[in-house]
Amino acid sequence: MSAKRPKILVIEPAGGLWGSERALLDLIDSAPQLEFAVCCPAGTPLVQELERRGVRVLPFLIERLHQKPRWYRAIAALAIVLACIIARPRTIHLNQSGVYRLCLPAARLLGLQMVCHVRIFEDAAYLAACRPRPSELKAIIAISRAIEDELARFEALSAIPVARIYDAYVSDEGEATLPGKRDPKIVCVGRIVPIKGQDVLVRAMQQKDIMRADAECLIAGDGLPEYVSELQAIGGDRVRWLGFLSRPSALLAQCTILACPSHREPLGRVIFEAWSAGAIPVVYAGSGGAAEVVSASGGGVVYTEQTPRGLAEGLTTALNLPRHEAARMIANGRAWLDQNCAPRPYGEAVAEVLCGP
Repeated sequence: MSAKRPKILVIEPAGGLWGSERALLDLIDSAPQLEFAVCCPAGTPLVQELERRGVRVLPFLIERLHQKPRWYRAIAALAIVLACIIARPRTIHLNQSGVYRLCLPAARLLGLQMVCHVRIFEDAAYLAACRPRPSELKAIIAISRAIEDELARFEALSAIPVARIYDAYVSDEGEATLPGKRDPKIVCVGRIVPIKGQDVLVRAMQQKDIMRADAECLIAGDGLPEYVSELQAIGGDRVRWLGFLSRPSALLAQCTILACPSHREPLGRVIFEAWSAGAIPVVYAGSGGAAEVVSASGGGVVYTEQTPRGLAEGLTTALNLPRHEAARMIANGRAWLDQNCAPRPYGEAVAEVLCGP
């Protein structure tokens, strides 16, 4: 049976367990009709998860390639050619579109087509600069309407079909846990980088005339040590820094609010995890995908001014919600997930793109 399934070679350049890699694992779980092999760096957290699922791993890529000298990219391109020769795929699937140029020699040499998942806004401009041909890049998968709109800005991509497919996600079973039963804790989960807006959050916690005196903020994630230290210096005693957490669901289940203060967010998988854990997301209206899913679902609080005071007001609104209103928002979020992110329809939709003409 396995030999009859279409073979897909996934190129995953990072191999961590951030949102894009967890989305890849969900794809593999959701599409048993496909046979996957994954080319990624050796010794990364993703490898163990793939091996646990019985997925073939081709650990040929170099971790943190963007930080290496340019000649390393030639080695990586050859590694992808070798992976294609070994895996003999029907399609090359780029889990992150930033490896398009690295995959192009393999596609041209072996006559293979590619499908790109576009997961960050910057990759739209990157792909447009590559001026892809439909004979080589047969489709793009956009993970949100915000990403789809960004792709539409570039004439060089107009000939490439775009499919908007939200990432798969499975909500926990049972009734939504009521945030009112928890301590007033605010959690922020993600890479600690300027685009994620943790600087706005730590300053929001200092708005003492707005923020509840009993509110505490927990920040989970890592980033450049200098930047993290800079934020820690201004965070004060109302902010705790937890470092990287590979599975944030347990932490979310202890908190009332998920703060998602990103300036731009293509989708925001952590919002899905918050709904599943019973936490209310608070997102910036101009963020793109995060505001898109929260507004469409009615599953959280959207604040309009990307300033510490604007965020503090949004957090305070969420913290002061009546229990029935908080439960309604979480139920709305879970219903949106069931409608848009159910695994089986997701797997079928992605398989159609990967295996289509």
